[in-house]
Amino acid sequence: MLGAACDKKDPAPIPPLAQVSQGEPAKPPAPDKPSAPDLDRAREADQGGLSNRTQATQQQFALMERGDFAMAFKRFTDSVHWTEVGLPDGEFDSVTELIAFQRSSRTGFSDFKIKPQRIIEAADYEVVEYVWSARHTGAFADGTPATNKVATLPGAMLIHYKTPESIDQVWVFHDWPSVLQQLGLAPGLPEGFEPHAMPAKSEIITGAAEPRYQGRYRDFLTGLGPDAYESTLRDQATDDLSWFDTTAGKVLSGRVAAATHLGGRSRSFTLVKSEIQTAIGVGLYFAAFTKNELLYKGGFMNVAADGQKVTTHTLDIVQFDAPSLRFKRLASYGNSYETLAALRLSAASTVRPANADAKLGVKACDGYVAKIRECGESLDGNAKQAMLIAMDSQVHAWASVADGATRDERLTQACDAALTAAKGTFQATCPRVVWR
Repeated sequence: MLGAACDKKDPAPIPPLAQVSQGEPAKPPAPDKPSAPDLDRAREADQGGLSNRTQATQQQFALMERGDFAMAFKRFTDSVHWTEVGLPDGEFDSVTELIAFQRSSRTGFSDFKIKPQRIIEAADYEVVEYVWSARHTGAFADGTPATNKVATLPGAMLIHYKTPESIDQVWVFHDWPSVLQQLGLAPGLPEGFEPHAMPAKSEIITGAAEPRYQGRYRDFLTGLGPDAYESTLRDQATDDLSWFDTTAGKVLSGRVAAATHLGGRSRSFTLVKSEIQTAIGVGLYFAAFTKNELLYKGGFMNVAADGQKVTTHTLDIVQFDAPSLRFKRLASYGNSYETLAALRLSAASTVRPANADAKLGVKACDGYVAKIRECGESLDGNAKQAMLIAMDSQVHAWASVADGATRDERLTQACDAALTAAKGTFQATCPRVVWR
């Protein structure tokens, strides 16, 4: 938190989603473990407090969409702890830091929209499912030129209230690498990807906390063995289960399709243990912040298996069928960065583009490529590969800029900015490179 001058943190960093040319990924910190829900807060429902809070949350998202962050975060305590789960450098300890991060996150984007789809509230917690979209019409802070493509990303937010009217902790779940994939700046966009539709209105679920759902959810987790997905879903889910796969951007309809999807995922990862960090249930909905320990078995982005252990954090949101108390809908929000970092990958370092050694014919860009290649060749092992592969992805993005009267001028500006950023980042690592 911000205090005396000697305790001040550096300004909020540029979000890693904008760092297409970044090298080996930093390991994201483990988020704080949320407290157990304070069930006494449920009494506020009789006084209208919960309903007032959901209205304030809807207003908060409208203000975030407009970019009025000072008003959007007016309910936050000065020392609010905000965590972008899985995102390196994604922890903020004050409203000032948070506002700086939000502003930098929009670098290069226009036509920003963010709409809550569902707000679930009980006790001293609130869960918000939402969708945001934006068009990449300007250069990222690292010099990546505009693609003019739209990225759409569903997300979820877990909010803790210190008092009925003040927020002191927020956990945000996004699949950030999907943004780069949708913009064509990183490979791996799932086949048949469908952007999630922007919600027309918000569904509101409030009331007293319902504790009995946690046992049903725990039974579901413990039943997810390597070859038990079909039987577990047969026992725990309705035949018309709707499973929202945030990574693929589409809904899997039916219990059989969900079991097939889980079975395919298990070929790369085995679930070792899941631990519920905190959970609330209200109405027919249940939301759980879960820590998952996985064992990597190979087959993911061409990475060889070597006993890698992967820890991820997810926010699972379940809608139960009233008569049977079986799963009717499941959405699991996580962050691919935790998996990528554990396997020593970055969002842009999965496959070398076909034009890896191509020249752009723009002096500033070809000079930038030569210096980054010289720097990368001086490194060892994974650091070398990550840097060169990420640079090739950057070249791939620049090469896709449409021809036109201003193409060379735009690329020159972008490459000059990228070289300036690279000098600040790699000058100490590669002192023999003449950066200017």
